[in-house]
Amino acid sequence: MNSGFPGAQSPARLVKVLRLLTRHHVQGLSIADLTALSGLDRSTARRLLMVLAQSGYAAKDAESGRYRLGVEAMLTGLAAMAKPPIFEVCHPVMVSVARRTGDTVFLIIRVGDFAHCLHVQPGSTVLPAHSLMTGQIRLLGQGTASLALAASLRDAELEQIYQRRRLDYEAAGISQERLMDMVRQTRKRGHSLSVNLLTSGATGVGLAIEFQTAHSAHIAAISVANHDAQMDARHQAQALQVLRDELAQAGIAQVGGGDRVGR
Repeated sequence: MNSGFPGAQSPARLVKVLRLLTRHHVQGLSIADLTALSGLDRSTARRLLMVLAQSGYAAKDAESGRYRLGVEAMLTGLAAMAKPPIFEVCHPVMVSVARRTGDTVFLIIRVGDFAHCLHVQPGSTVLPAHSLMTGQIRLLGQGTASLALAASLRDAELEQIYQRRRLDYEAAGISQERLMDMVRQTRKRGHSLSVNLLTSGATGVGLAIEFQTAHSAHIAAISVANHDAQMDARHQAQALQVLRDELAQAGIAQVGGGDRVGR
């Protein structure tokens, strides 16, 4: 990359800045923030930001003056979503769980303040007109796997998300008190449970899972759902056991209720 900015040739530093922008995309970063977080001096941090901005991987908000991911970064992320590593790891698990339980299996990942449905694996008993399809997004906590994902976050972070998306949550009929209550129940139970939360006549159970990339750990969630009549307490327990067994066999770690939460 010929950036035209002397001192900005270090790929490692450039990647470090891009990673920080990714982690703080929602609120954005000022140059002062980036300097403090990266340990770079101000002039170097600014030069690296200019490189990313010129190439479209960073963009400056006109009102706040803070930097967020740019269009090129978004396009790169969308391209990766077509066949992400988490799908490669989890797809065999989902197929096996759907075959063994007859339930529909959902894989959810976090994208900013939302839960993104990465894949739906139908079981032998297909849920009619279920409302979550591959590629769709929902609020964190809205849906079985999304609730498991929300419960893996710290309370303070979840409360910040709610405040940013308050109008969306209120439109969905979810108050902050209700969201936090669902999260507390999920942590206490050790798995998420939803009855008619997104799809009328359907019940689901879900688990948050952790997967590793070369540089860090990430959280996703898997849920299984079926008709209320099929998904009684006994079937819920059986489906959860099958899911846990398949995850363990695949070497995928579950996120414990108390391991990553609290204030």
